[in-house]
Amino acid sequence: MQEPGLSNLQHWLHFLTGAAVTRASAGKIAPLSAAEACGFLACVIVETGQPDLEQLDVTEAGSGRGRGAMQYTGERRTAYDRARQQAIALRIDPNSNSWQQRYFAEEYAGLHDPPEGSLIGWSRVFEQRPPGMDPAAAATYWTGSAATGQGYFRPGVPHLERRQQQARRLWQLLESRALTVSGPPRR
Repeated sequence: MQEPGLSNLQHWLHFLTGAAVTRASAGKIAPLSAAEACGFLACVIVETGQPDLEQLDVTEAGSGRGRGAMQYTGERRTAYDRARQQAIALRIDPNSNSWQQRYFAEEYAGLHDPPEGSLIGWSRVFEQRPPGMDPAAAATYWTGSAATGQGYFRPGVPHLERRQQQARRLWQLLESRALTVSGPPRR
C-alpha cells in the first residue's frame, strides 16, 4: 500500500520512466532512468514549492511570475497560458498530473512553439543527457541556469542544495519501495 501524499509523485515517476513520456513528446524524450527522474522531479518540487506535487498550476510570486509545474516564463509562459485556456474551455483541469505531463512533453517536442522558433526543444537537453548520473547530479543537470543558458529549468537562482536534497529524498523513497518506476530502478 502506498503512503498517503505520494500518489502524484508516483504518477510522475511512471510517466517519466515509461513509454508515456516518449509518446507524449512525439519521440523526442526517451524514458528517464530512475535517478534522472528523481533529479527532474526534485526540480519540479522546488519550482512549485510542492513537496508532494499537490498543486501544479501554481504561479510564482517572485520575479519571473512563472506558471505551471515547470514555472514557464516569458514566451514559454505565453504558450502555456494559451494551452491552459484551451484546456479550461474543454473542461480539462490544468492542475492535473496528466495535463501538466502532456503539456511539458508537447512543449519540448515543439508542439506549442510560436512561428519565431523553438521554445526549449532546441536545447536538446533530453537527447544529450550524460549517462550514469546519480539523483543529485541529475537535479543539477536539469536545473542549469539562466546565466549560462543551460539546463531545462534555467532559474535565475538555482537553489541547487534544495534540488539535490529533494532528489535524494525521492531516491530514498524508491529504495524503500514507497515509490516505484516503470522499469527497473537503475541509476
